[in-house]
Amino acid sequence: MTDSEKHQMKKHNSIDLLVDNLANQFSNIKNFELTQNDPMGNKFFNFIVKHSTELEAFKNLFVHYYLPASIKSSQDFSRELKFSKYKNVIKINAEELKENYFETIRLGYVGAFHKYETYIKSISKLMDEFFLDLIDEGDYQNIEPYLKENFNVELKKTINNFPASEKINWIANCVKHYGGYPIKQPVLHSFNNADKSEKIKIEAKEFREDLDNLLRQNQTILSALFLVGFHQFAGQEHSNIKEQLSEGKTEEDVKAVRSKLEESIKFLFNI
Repeated sequence: MTDSEKHQMKKHNSIDLLVDNLANQFSNIKNFELTQNDPMGNKFFNFIVKHSTELEAFKNLFVHYYLPASIKSSQDFSRELKFSKYKNVIKINAEELKENYFETIRLGYVGAFHKYETYIKSISKLMDEFFLDLIDEGDYQNIEPYLKENFNVELKKTINNFPASEKINWIANCVKHYGGYPIKQPVLHSFNNADKSEKIKIEAKEFREDLDNLLRQNQTILSALFLVGFHQFAGQEHSNIKEQLSEGKTEEDVKAVRSKLEESIKFLFNI
């Protein structure tokens, strides 16, 4: 075994850690079992793993490859300039040389938000497929219109309900529409004191933390949508209510369950 392979064995495998964490989160979702005998469960798990690993790989691509390359490029240019016969003509300071580094991070926020949009579009469709296995098609209302009708929440408009997507979206919009300057109105609270005449400058550590927060947000939304689906399931006149009443529970008991679901849904969506 090579020294490199031994070193790799000693390190925690980031993919293993991610998948193990996702498996633990799935195991905590009430009424949802992830087993080899549950095709829908496996489909759900594979979907989440795919989107989570894509975002993790995207983060690592920037942090471990693009950003070091942008720094090296600036260093190479600085070294070349130092020995150039035109060094007295070309006036570029150290801060200006680092602009490619900051520009790379700004573009990372744009890409991260696109990945989030893709996740939101895909997760609601998969939720509908899952709950159609539990609720008769004629009685089932798709997850997004049900969420809007019962909780006045539009999934695609919950960006500002969560700090992670709010920040990433705001920065992405500044990059796409305002040349990277922190001037999109309303200005994000954390940028109130930022110099509006300078482009957004974020270091790799903060970028990495923001994407980690987005990963956690994706899991929160997944949990919230499960609860929305079970809220509808519990309210079906000929399904869960009658079943629970036949087990000796009162209608008030069933209503109490739905009430707790409502509270949890509102909490998870920050409403």
